[in-house]
Amino acid sequence: MILQEYKVKALGLVFSVFAAINFVKGQDHAPGEASFFPLMAWDDVRDEATIKKMAECGINLIAFTPTSLLDACKKYGVKAILYDAKVAPQWDLAFKADEANIALREVIKKYDKHPAVFGYHLKDEPDGNQFKELGRSSGLVNKLAPGKWAYINLPPGLGAWYDSSYVQLFVDQCKPKYISYDNYAIGEGDRFGFSWGYWANIWDIRSAALRNNIPFHTILLTAGHFGYRAPSFHDLSLQVYGALAYGAKGLGYYKFVGETLQVLHAPELGNWNGAPLDEFHDVNPVPYYNLRKMNKRIQAMAPVLLKLKSTDVYHIGGDSIPQRNHGITDSSLIQGMESGVAFIVGEFTHVENGGGWIMIVNKDLKASTFVRPKFSKKINTASIKILSQVTGKLVDWPGIWFSLEPGQGVLLKVDVK
Repeated sequence: MILQEYKVKALGLVFSVFAAINFVKGQDHAPGEASFFPLMAWDDVRDEATIKKMAECGINLIAFTPTSLLDACKKYGVKAILYDAKVAPQWDLAFKADEANIALREVIKKYDKHPAVFGYHLKDEPDGNQFKELGRSSGLVNKLAPGKWAYINLPPGLGAWYDSSYVQLFVDQCKPKYISYDNYAIGEGDRFGFSWGYWANIWDIRSAALRNNIPFHTILLTAGHFGYRAPSFHDLSLQVYGALAYGAKGLGYYKFVGETLQVLHAPELGNWNGAPLDEFHDVNPVPYYNLRKMNKRIQAMAPVLLKLKSTDVYHIGGDSIPQRNHGITDSSLIQGMESGVAFIVGEFTHVENGGGWIMIVNKDLKASTFVRPKFSKKINTASIKILSQVTGKLVDWPGIWFSLEPGQGVLLKVDVK
């Protein structure tokens, strides 16, 4: 994250379901690993009060958690990526496994059985030259703490070299639990999406995830800084639903608190604005409740989302098809739209019963639209259902009357002939 920001500056370019009772209607227990859809606050946390506010917003995982706050995480049903300064180096320094592994062995031995521990923070945005060293430490985590996340987050990138020579190299050498990366492209005036190769980047991450049978986790922008605008609810929606359409199995939010990290020797960034919590750790009502609403929607869908395998994703309308992506093909389940101007469509198969699912996202950030797909003849249109983002239950598809606000998505269950 920090490395990316300084790269941008140099160019002159100015999230377990919330386990507190009843966050999701009708839920009164903390779910197990099988139903855990990570909603991560990419932030350091310094006190119990902040953890409580994060949990009440639907955050279920925190990226930088000291050992002193593990009990507080457990109290509020939040998982932790454990941070130790002896393991994770300063943001601009290379990772050194010999030093990190001494501390890792000690930390794992002492804290791995704590119910809040979900993983161990190793490195943010490493270059490929660090993968060999990181692989030694992630291998140690995999050996001593099987099932836990040796947390490494990748920077954004674009093109065949990124997919084959960087992401695949990371997978081969570090054997991650998730492929995690970040990309913040909110700031340009593009009506139909985001700039800086946003959709090309997520295409390559999705491709690597499918190729290696590893879920991917993407980190979204939730606070303004540098030249990034503070995201509106529509901006947040397009990031979230777009990621889900590509098959993301976890989301991170950068940042939850509008202040610079106090870990990794992070430099002061200055113009934080529009974060869910401000620099005084007070609730910033509009972004806080926007994110809370979004987290509720995600968690209502999570039991289904976690069991879907992406089979295709394509763009309809807009100015052009993004790089590395494609439009409608002869085999696409949707062959066009009778209304609206730009959409993302993700197609999925349910890994348990083989059923078909489609996510349709309104890519237009300016206007709502009716959703009137031209379905393929392979779909039995009489049996289409909508997955409710309130109850998590299936409801009848209302045909021509269903609409999406800017950036919003809907998940449909379909019978494919």
